[in-house]
Amino acid sequence: MSRDTAPRDLTRGILWAVAAGLCWGGAFIAPLVLPGYSALEITAGRFTGSGLFSLLMLLVGWFSGQNRGLGKPSLWLAAFLLALAGNFIYFAAITAGIQRANAAIVTLIIGTLPIAIPLVAQVTEGTFAWRKTLLPSVLIGAGLLAVHCGAHTASSDGSYDLRYFSGLGLAVIALISWTIFAIANTRVMKGLPGLSAASWSSLQGVVLLPLVLPILAVTVMAGATHGSDVGRAPFATFLWLSVGLGIVTSWVAIWCWNRASQLLPPALAGQLLVVETIASLVYIHVWTKSLPPLLVAGGAALLIAGVILGIRWLSRETEAH
Repeated sequence: MSRDTAPRDLTRGILWAVAAGLCWGGAFIAPLVLPGYSALEITAGRFTGSGLFSLLMLLVGWFSGQNRGLGKPSLWLAAFLLALAGNFIYFAAITAGIQRANAAIVTLIIGTLPIAIPLVAQVTEGTFAWRKTLLPSVLIGAGLLAVHCGAHTASSDGSYDLRYFSGLGLAVIALISWTIFAIANTRVMKGLPGLSAASWSSLQGVVLLPLVLPILAVTVMAGATHGSDVGRAPFATFLWLSVGLGIVTSWVAIWCWNRASQLLPPALAGQLLVVETIASLVYIHVWTKSLPPLLVAGGAALLIAGVILGIRWLSRETEAH
């Protein structure tokens, strides 16, 4: 990458990553909007919506001649494994974690992705000097800790039980799953420059259909008999939210992230995932019609400062290469 094109590519990559984070943040309110539905049902609904939309996009691309290079079995297998880790397992674990602990704390555990991904990228690739990620990571970590403490103080009654800790454990599983996805997905995108972000996003959506359709079928049958249960969201709400989540927080978000992955190094892209954390907290407080505690707001400021510092330092390092 030349010095003339690097700044433009970095700017574009940052904007694509921010757009992906804004879309992904919406997924965190799904368990709040759909009380009475299990994490597996919400996950199946979301990725059925995503899979059907992806199938439509693949067909459009196929007839227009854009997806003729997607016939390799190895590519489909890679898409399935990545979608399983970064989509199905990740979202199911988040949803179940929110139902067992609470949305704010699970969000903040997932919010350590901006630290986890750059650190793993450094260990596996050594793209930058450690000092380039240390201070931004410290600021992000301090911000996450502050938000965690503020959210826990505001939402917890001080009691801890097995259900609460299982929720935290599920959030950690989600964190590990998406870290693996982020690193591996970037390698695929950079290793196949002829693969468009839209085609790869569509392929990842389609390959999950055989897994999620049977689960959704059971949910549909259950909706016919339990749709009016007290405390359970209307089945119509489940259906329209599944479509919205499938298109916006899955296909569009992955498409934006794939575009960013083509333009940014993993260490920088990983830090931009802090946008997802901040967006999800904003969406949660808007949905619950509440204001964040002062400690949460201060922590969010530290998160933003850490990411801005990381972008400045890492972008200069990229330009130097």
